[in-house]
Amino acid sequence: MRFLLVPVALILVFGFWSCEEAEDELSNFELIQPVLEVSTSAGLGKPISAQTLFDNINDGNDANDYFILSVRNAETYALGHIPGAVNVYWRDAAQAANIALLPTDQPILVYCYTGHTGQAVTTSLVNLGYEASNLKYGFMSWSRDETARVQNPFIDDVDGHDYSVETTANTSGSYDLPNPQWLDSEDPEEIIAAAADYILTNEGPVTSAQTLFENLNDGDTSNDPQVLSVRSAETYAIGHIPGAFNVYWKDVAIVENLKKLDPSKQIVVYCYTGHTGQLATTVLNMLGYDAVNLKHGMMSWTRDAAVRVQSCFDEDVDGHDFAITTGTNP
Repeated sequence: MRFLLVPVALILVFGFWSCEEAEDELSNFELIQPVLEVSTSAGLGKPISAQTLFDNINDGNDANDYFILSVRNAETYALGHIPGAVNVYWRDAAQAANIALLPTDQPILVYCYTGHTGQAVTTSLVNLGYEASNLKYGFMSWSRDETARVQNPFIDDVDGHDYSVETTANTSGSYDLPNPQWLDSEDPEEIIAAAADYILTNEGPVTSAQTLFENLNDGDTSNDPQVLSVRSAETYAIGHIPGAFNVYWKDVAIVENLKKLDPSKQIVVYCYTGHTGQLATTVLNMLGYDAVNLKHGMMSWTRDAAVRVQSCFDEDVDGHDFAITTGTNP
């Protein structure tokens, strides 16, 4: 059911911010930060596997079925999509007319190409009160049909690198919180909707390991981003991108952690495979930070299996040959 998060969050708003501040008009940041903290700390919007979705569709119980939302473009949707999926391009997914198409009494399963833009849409929907999940690895995990896939899955020889890592823990300074001006409103839902629409329409959600490496090694420290690992503290200690500091993804929207982020710099966020990194990136963008996700996460930075911790996309394990259909939007 929709809008369960907002009442809880409003209680937190007036419990967290001082009484003196509550007497004044609250800023966009003050109104939406508690909403985003609640959803993120609860782990809402995490990916589910293609096998889980397949089992759900074929369990003989229509009552628990997902509303399936393809956020690939119309051309790739027509080439092949999960049976029953409705198509809304991810750039347009937070527009009011498209939000109105979504059910309020049914879980939503979002999928894209490799899992990144699907996660950005999923995170937006979760913070608007929808029960939404992202398909891990996107359409790559559902079908091996190369024509329907359009894009390639993660390929270690192409997308993996052997860039250096370090084990020394890094700390960050203390910064003022951002002050985004998404909408002249005191309604957190309206502000989040405006933020999500702007971010999905205008922002590039990912950057590559090659781009980050070249930036960090161009001899000009003035253009270096902050690098934020949102992996667990234990995996951060095993190895991380040089200079990166660590905030676990579920804790990224907590105010004391947000103060570690510099609103004047770009923030490159990374996780394991790119999914929770995209979740954290979307939350930070809504809060007014200039954040971008490292595509494929730590998998793209190093081939060291001990540092990766998790396995990268494996066609034999993560790819399937589940049924697809072709044609235009139903």
